[in-house]
Amino acid sequence: MGLQTAIFPRMTTLRDQQLAWLDHIAKSGNITLTEIARVSGLTPSTLTRFKNNDTDGHTLTARSVKKIEDATKVPAYEARVKPRIQAFSEGEATPYVVDKTTLNPLEQSLAETISRSNSIDLWRLKTGTIAAVGYPAGMVVMVDRDEQPRNGDAVCAQKYDFRRGTAETLFRVWRTPYLLTASSSEEPGIPEIVDNENVVIVGVVVGGAHIRH
Repeated sequence: MGLQTAIFPRMTTLRDQQLAWLDHIAKSGNITLTEIARVSGLTPSTLTRFKNNDTDGHTLTARSVKKIEDATKVPAYEARVKPRIQAFSEGEATPYVVDKTTLNPLEQSLAETISRSNSIDLWRLKTGTIAAVGYPAGMVVMVDRDEQPRNGDAVCAQKYDFRRGTAETLFRVWRTPYLLTASSSEEPGIPEIVDNENVVIVGVVVGGAHIRH
């Protein structure tokens, strides 16, 4: 599958560039703005509200743009992109959105952390693939995209299947050059080799918390 090229008309405002970029992602991947927001760890209505609210020149924040770039692998406002990804799988974890209205001190601490950093993403683990290193299913973990992985680190990775147009989010332990499962109760899974094209480490797990709901 060859690279797709988007030809964007000359834009006069940042908002115009962002709208054209989102439109290209949506059309290339055959997904909605709500789906883009969800896989990027944004509130599901963020991008539809952004598109429809054109009265005051509102633009996406740099943090939101970075989240969308990381999730879709489509560089902001660039014309040449990787082969399109049509579906995102979140079988092992789902993006976690902090409830800023809660009085839960852990939620407040997480909200404070992500407000101070453009590189921290939150995920709620659905499986025990890194339970043996302290991150069991149900835990909310912090993933730092700027942290460099070291042997033994729990990491978040993306596994791409460009032929099928799919991407899968993985949580594994990094042992150069492999990603390994570290379950406390299941048989070891098949190792994944990190080649920085089909399998890419996107961040290091730097902490976690159990949040009751």
